[in-house]
Amino acid sequence: MNTDAITLVYFSPTNTTRTVLESVAKGMGKSIARDIDLTRPENRENLSDLTFDGPVLLGAPVYAGRLPKDAALCFKALKGNNTPAVLVVAYGNREYEDALVELKDIAQDRNFTPVSAAAFIGEHSFSSASLPIAPGRPDEQDLALAREFGQKSVALIEAAPNNAVVAVSGNTPYKEGMGTGAPAFIQVTEQCDACGTCLASCPKAAIDEENQYATIPENCILCCACIKACPNQARVMMDGPIMDKARWLHDNCSQRKKPQMFYSD
Repeated sequence: MNTDAITLVYFSPTNTTRTVLESVAKGMGKSIARDIDLTRPENRENLSDLTFDGPVLLGAPVYAGRLPKDAALCFKALKGNNTPAVLVVAYGNREYEDALVELKDIAQDRNFTPVSAAAFIGEHSFSSASLPIAPGRPDEQDLALAREFGQKSVALIEAAPNNAVVAVSGNTPYKEGMGTGAPAFIQVTEQCDACGTCLASCPKAAIDEENQYATIPENCILCCACIKACPNQARVMMDGPIMDKARWLHDNCSQRKKPQMFYSD
């Protein structure tokens, strides 16, 4: 196995998971041989044909305590060959619940060997200037821990292989995750200049270009990538159940949580 041939495989609508994985790779002291961004629908084809010559870093955000369904489906299409895997989930300072154990189970089922795993904190998708929820995270303190995690992970990979699999927090059977679709919760304001940035940022084709760039509720996964990507701040969250949830998170999940890291014996 070529331990220098690191592959990043991730789903990261707001680039939080990607940022953490890049810091983990930096800590491993290895260059990234391949960067597979599953956020983009065009990158989700023929995943079963991929081969891996070295360690794989698998990452995804946490949605309602589980992996996003699209990310889970993509990971289930991969095929390892006793390939060492480093697992990362990123959550918005509430809880990661069963997402990490779900990722570990998928990795093992697809013939990867998870040697380490971590849950990092990122700014919540519902966070805004008026209702901040873990704003600015992962910050430098988080990324320093990600690099340290990478250093320890690569040491495990480069040690004599013993096929030890990391134990992580979480429960099985998993908790119920998010349903499909979303309530209408995004308003497109007059600041919209039809630049199309929201179209490019959406992982689910949930933007209706023909209807003033409105959100298509049945396609939406509540990632809020379109809100965060808009250069004119023309997409805003309306009052309703999602705004109520954002207020609850702001009020109840403000205490700083630390990343959790797990290593195989």
